Amino acid sequence: MRTGFRLLAGTLLIAASLVTNTAFSAEATAPPETVVRAFNDAISAQRLDAALATLAQGAVKFNFGSAHQFSGAPGATEPLTSDLAALWRTVAPVLHSANKRYRREVISATTHVDGPLATVWAQVRTTTEARGGKRSTLEFAESYILRLADGEWRIAGVANARPTR
Repeated sequence: MRTGFRLLAGTLLIAASLVTNTAFSAEATAPPETVVRAFNDAISAQRLDAALATLAQGAVKFNFGSAHQFSGAPGATEPLTSDLAALWRTVAPVLHSANKRYRREVISATTHVDGPLATVWAQVRTTTEARGGKRSTLEFAESYILRLADGEWRIAGVANARPTR
């Protein structure tokens, strides 16, 4: 009986050690909110490669409403999802060439982690200063879905409630 108990206790200690080591390696990566902030900071700093490095392969933008009046033909319906990396490869150069300054700032965030999946709800502020001097500020919510793979959190999807300019 004691041998069985010792075997069980030893097995539990090994299992606890493995869980602790797994949790430690998951904690060793940048937390989901830090990844979301890094993505937005990189867009602001015109470091597109750094922003794209925070995205998971196949990351999507959920299109629940157009952020720009010119994004589609009148009466046309956008597909529900689009390629997030392709979107930023197209949009970022336009934003930065048309403006003296474009800044995306996460002003608050709430994170929920469940195993290899995390959601970050972020209140985002964009500040734009056009080349002609006009300034605008927008605040809106963005929801980020992140996936933990190979010890790193990556943005797998983004949806927002951004108002049309």
